[in-house]
Amino acid sequence: MFEPLHCVALRTIKYDDRRSIVTAWSVERGRVAFLVPDGASREARRRRALMMPLGLFEGEADIRPGRDLLSIRDVRPSGVLAELACNPAKAVVAMFLSEVLERLLREAAPDVLLSTFIFDSIRVLDGLTEARGVASFPLVFLYKLGMFLGIEPSGDTWRPGSVFDMNEGVWRSSAPNHGRWLDTDEASVAHIISRMNFSNARRLGLPRALRRKALDRILEYYTLHYTSLADLKSLGVVGEIF
Repeated sequence: MFEPLHCVALRTIKYDDRRSIVTAWSVERGRVAFLVPDGASREARRRRALMMPLGLFEGEADIRPGRDLLSIRDVRPSGVLAELACNPAKAVVAMFLSEVLERLLREAAPDVLLSTFIFDSIRVLDGLTEARGVASFPLVFLYKLGMFLGIEPSGDTWRPGSVFDMNEGVWRSSAPNHGRWLDTDEASVAHIISRMNFSNARRLGLPRALRRKALDRILEYYTLHYTSLADLKSLGVVGEIF
């Protein structure tokens, strides 16, 4: 039975000499995987462009019980992303976040609120006009994503001079006994990020070194509370650019 799916592409790997597997997150079915033909034809090149990292596409998927790899027909763009592929900085951010999402979104069950957040965020990234906003985007996105995954820190516990308890996800007046906490400087940066949104992210004027350190801490927090984000292949590229 063919069913319309609206998807964001997360990962593409070779399956054999003629086909690849595209892992995606769909509004209707959650995590899905498509077996798509490769080739040098115009249609194959068009499909690959639509299924780039964080590419938004839709099509008719052949849903059958017990089948993990789906076929899809009539693949078309789900809205216009004008810059995600051609803007180098945005392309790097897309590559990084697609790898992160591929690790995080392991559940097959659909989630409308999560899907809406992801799809809307991708469109925001594509439309950003300031380099500082693009550089800050991963920090704000990953912090906000935590709310939909149930691991968002408790923002109302912050006070000036607080430290951040990584284990409990709260700000404290003094350091906990365990070693997983952020000192007052890092905790203050975390609090600033918690108050940012995509509209004002360009105002997050963190130096490059602090921005990378904050990103490392967010990834560490996800590893503690959700799933491991160690050894991300694209993290080094993001660090070189931002």
